[in-house]
Amino acid sequence: MNIADPKYLEHLRDLPSSYLLDLMADNDDIDKESIIWVLLERGLLREEIEQKLKRRHSRRIRPYNFWTAARWLTLFNTLIVTYFNLTGLYRLLLSEHIFKAAFLLLAFGSTIAGFAIGFKLTTHIYHGSKSLLYCGFPFPVGRVELTTGEEIPNGKALMNFRMALNALVGVSLALFPIVLIYIVME
Repeated sequence: MNIADPKYLEHLRDLPSSYLLDLMADNDDIDKESIIWVLLERGLLREEIEQKLKRRHSRRIRPYNFWTAARWLTLFNTLIVTYFNLTGLYRLLLSEHIFKAAFLLLAFGSTIAGFAIGFKLTTHIYHGSKSLLYCGFPFPVGRVELTTGEEIPNGKALMNFRMALNALVGVSLALFPIVLIYIVME
C-alpha cells in the first residue's frame, strides 16, 4: 500500500476521478487502497466508489475502446473527405463559376480555421488505452502512463509530423462545407 508515499499520492490527486475509477476497474495489480484514499479525500463514500466500480465492470464499451474506434472512424472519414475536397477544389479552379473568387476566398479562410481546429485536436486529451492517457486526436503526440505518472514523449520529428497530420485533419474538415456548397451549386 502506497498511502505513505506522498509523491504517488500527489500523482493520483492530479488525475480526474473517472480515470482513477477506470484504473481500478481495469487493473488487478494496481494499488487500489491509494486510489480509494484519494477518492475518499474528494468526498466520495466507500459505498459510492464500490457502486461506480460495479457500473464500470458491467459497461459494454470502455472509454479507451470508444476512443480507439473514434480515431479509426475519423481517419477513414478524413481520407474520404480529403479526396472529395481535392477533386472539388480542382474543379473549382478550372471552372468559370460566377462565385469562383468568393469560394476561393472562403476556402482560404476555411484553411486557416482548419489549422485552428487541428491545433485544438492536438491538445485534446483522452483515455487511449487501459493505462495510457493520450494527448492529440486522431494522432497522439504524447502519452502519460496513468499507473506511474510517467510522461512518454515521442521524438520531436514524430511529434511535429503528428501535429501536422492533426492540422490536416482539421483543414479537411473545415474545407468540406465550402466544397460541398460549390458542388451543389455547380
